Amino acid sequence: MKKFFAILMIAGLCSLGAYFFATASSKPPVPDISASGQKIPVAQGSYCWKAFITSKCVDWAYAPPAKVGDVHEPVEVAPHSKIAIHFEKEPVSLSVKRRMNEGKEINVKMIGKKITAPSESGMYVYHLMASWKQGDGSYVFRIKVK
Repeated sequence: MKKFFAILMIAGLCSLGAYFFATASSKPPVPDISASGQKIPVAQGSYCWKAFITSKCVDWAYAPPAKVGDVHEPVEVAPHSKIAIHFEKEPVSLSVKRRMNEGKEINVKMIGKKITAPSESGMYVYHLMASWKQGDGSYVFRIKVK
């Protein structure tokens, strides 16, 4: 009986360990962003993240958000389109900034996990900054209002 209990305990501990290794990611979740049912590609920027055993920081400080966003082609959206931002694991805090071409960044208000595309035609770069208790991450995506 003692052997059975010992084997059962070892199997349980191994299962628990495997669960933590399988679910502990080494970087923050990347959001799903879409407008009018069309997926908008996202580039991950700098982040710091504490996983089950390890901690990791990746710094993209040498590249401004507009250049990080150049990784993907901008998605065309209509003026005033609703842009949905969804994280698999909801952040504790999330801020959004927008830049048109090489202009200055402005804060963007989120309402119900959505932001609204500008009314003026042009290329826009969005910079998201999200925080969780495990760490934080930044993301960039581009749209073209037409």
